[in-house]
Amino acid sequence: MKISILQIILVIGIIISVYLAYVHYNPGALVCPTAGLINCQDVITSSYSVILGVPLAIYAVIWFVIALILSMSKMRTVTELWFLIGIGGIIYSLFSMYMVGRICEFCSALDVIIVASIALLFKGQGLK
Repeated sequence: MKISILQIILVIGIIISVYLAYVHYNPGALVCPTAGLINCQDVITSSYSVILGVPLAIYAVIWFVIALILSMSKMRTVTELWFLIGIGGIIYSLFSMYMVGRICEFCSALDVIIVASIALLFKGQGLK
């Protein structure tokens, strides 16, 4: 089984998302600046970091796991639609950081990973 660049960056997305979910429940584990413009703690503990009682990081883990599974499938249309849903996650991420007035470097990394994965998918590098 050949592993694609897309699958590698999706696994990195899963790792970062799991870390952010862990940090949501264990704030002392956060390794990020906590003062100034770059302040993950302010972002991931804000009211924008939870939807329907579930931390955004959990939604991110789910999105990345499903994206990884779909990247190994032959369901191109379903995969493309799922990846486009990721754009909604990016928009909400950027909106929440704007509302909080801080930047979370880990959240931003996930945004970049989603953009890169969409680019790879639509360039034809993502599916088998």
